[in-house]
Amino acid sequence: MSFAFPGFESFFAFGQNQTDALAKSSAASIKAIETVARAQQAVLTRSLDKSDAALKALLTVKSPTELAEWQSHLARDSFTNVVEESRALTELTTSAFAAVLAPFNRSTGKAA
Repeated sequence: MSFAFPGFESFFAFGQNQTDALAKSSAASIKAIETVARAQQAVLTRSLDKSDAALKALLTVKSPTELAEWQSHLARDSFTNVVEESRALTELTTSAFAAVLAPFNRSTGKAA
């Protein structure tokens, strides 16, 4: 006598698909974390280089007027850089998150 459960094969296949999706998602998570960490490290390095250059430039200032101009220039550049770097990190993080979820979206039939 054999015992057959209706739908067992599809249930097993679903579990296998989810296990495969978890493995792929885990690999994508590791890659995403590494990518975002490298990007953040690059942002920090650029920021420190720019701060060093700005300090050296400010030390060459010869008048209060020139100092005010440099501070204004530095503030504008710093704001622009923050916006650009934030936008780039946001796009990178969003694409990394999508890559992590893509295996689950494919396994459940949702559009990635």
